[in-house]
Amino acid sequence: MRQRRLRGLPDAIADRCKPAAVAATDKAECLEQILRAFFDIADRDDIHQAAERLKLVTGWIDSERERAAADPIFARLRLV
Repeated sequence: MRQRRLRGLPDAIADRCKPAAVAATDKAECLEQILRAFFDIADRDDIHQAAERLKLVTGWIDSERERAAADPIFARLRLV
């Protein structure tokens, strides 16, 4: 039987292991979904839930990338 090393974590962190509900809307939510995906894999071995969470994160990253691409202040910083 696989040892579960993350079981003794504080309740505040354990509460983060709830199902993904909505798309990540800001950086904090994005980071929270990444943390939840980590716990899905590490503690509960739930790769399907982790994949759904990371899909939400990817959507947020794509949205932010598009916004940054449209912002002229970032024009000089783009990779060629």
